[in-house]
Amino acid sequence: MERVSAYLGRIMLSILIVITALALVLAGAEGTESPSYLAALTAGAAAAALLLWLKKKDWAFGSFGRLCRRLGAVNCAVIITGLCFLLGLIWIVLVPVEPFSDYKTYWDCAVSIARGQEVYSTEYVAMYPHILGYASFLALFIGVFGEHVLVGVLLGLLLSCLSGLLIFSITRDAAGLPAAVLAGGLWALYPGRIMLGSLIFSEPLYTCLVLLLFWLLLVLRKKQDKIKSRIVPALLWGLGLGLLLEAINAVRPIGAILIIALLLWLLLLRGREMKEGRLWRFWLLLTAVMVLSFQLSGKLWDNRLEKILGEEPAGLPIYNLYVGFNMDTLGQWSSEDMDLLFEYRRQEGGSAPQAQKSMLPHVLERLRSDELDFGRLFSAKLFTFLGNDELGGYTYRFTRSEGFVKICMVICNCFYYMLLFLALGGLGSLWRRWKDSAFLLLPLYTLGLTLAHMLIEVSSRYHYSLIPMFIIFAALCFESEGRKNKGELI
Repeated sequence: MERVSAYLGRIMLSILIVITALALVLAGAEGTESPSYLAALTAGAAAAALLLWLKKKDWAFGSFGRLCRRLGAVNCAVIITGLCFLLGLIWIVLVPVEPFSDYKTYWDCAVSIARGQEVYSTEYVAMYPHILGYASFLALFIGVFGEHVLVGVLLGLLLSCLSGLLIFSITRDAAGLPAAVLAGGLWALYPGRIMLGSLIFSEPLYTCLVLLLFWLLLVLRKKQDKIKSRIVPALLWGLGLGLLLEAINAVRPIGAILIIALLLWLLLLRGREMKEGRLWRFWLLLTAVMVLSFQLSGKLWDNRLEKILGEEPAGLPIYNLYVGFNMDTLGQWSSEDMDLLFEYRRQEGGSAPQAQKSMLPHVLERLRSDELDFGRLFSAKLFTFLGNDELGGYTYRFTRSEGFVKICMVICNCFYYMLLFLALGGLGSLWRRWKDSAFLLLPLYTLGLTLAHMLIEVSSRYHYSLIPMFIIFAALCFESEGRKNKGELI
């Protein structure tokens, strides 16, 4: 059983490594037309090589490790969190921006909910009900602190700081304190986080919740031997994790991906633990309660959405699947596809769920089309999803000069490519010293979200929640030697 788990786990890691490497190759290919990509790739590779070289030098990484241990985990966490907050705050003050497009929709909906009024653009929001997930959360703070855009911006900053703490904690357990400090520093310095920090958007919340879910599962994995024979802990953990999954799903509909990742780990990747009957009973009971809790709380949330909207919200996002196979936009947003969706919505007796269902024949027709070129489509979607990270700069194209935007885009890409190169090294290290660990949930989620976007609508912004995963993978390159020799991993 342990050999089968190791074999399957390495297959999963190999696929993720290949996809990540392919994203870098596609960026290089794009550089034949836009030299900035080649320049950013070169700079990113050089920065990654420099960090790996410094790791081997005692006067550099050795001294850094001794300093971290002398300061202690608590002081290191405080310093990293302070840096994360300070850098984000400086950008918010120096480069403010008024909400626009979907960012404005989030804000307007949150204000309406806080006021107890009809939400902004009910027709649109009913089609994309996850907008109300973050808007409802933001409305709680608007009700307390007032209708100032800065409330939403600072809330996003605080969420990103909490994400930094979770990254630090997960990495510390997986790779040691120096690697954790490096991971926290990479998140604090991540240009996309800083540049997007002036906006009102849901990514900081659901990214933080996803990290919280993984951290809790890692904690549970360490405690499982002490509670595996008890029913109540399994019930309570299942209930709590189910509620957390629904909170994530309400903000961004990725609950199914997370559940599938957990099931794959539970059923296939636990190695020798799969021989223990008590652990099987514990995890199966927990998982059953978790799924039930997820489903029931989801129905309660749907009822609340219906009260807010005054109509039934959309269910399965079939429209996103339709856009995902659009060869004209190569899987990205399409105004024509959007018009078709709302044409069904505005028919007599039409509704958001009915409009989504009406898109299914169009999906099947598009899949049968002779124009569909899967190779070209998937390569373009992979480049859009993982091949660049320039949204942080591109966001300011309407409010700042062209030169400012281009510089920001290049900075974002340089940092991002450095991160991917290091992440490849970390994943390679994980592949070589295989261990049946709950840590594998992170690469499972990364792979799952990437593959899902090869089918549905894609955008560079949608990989935001994967940045912490790549940072943690990158930190594995800097794992403490003592831990590496012992093969320790959660």
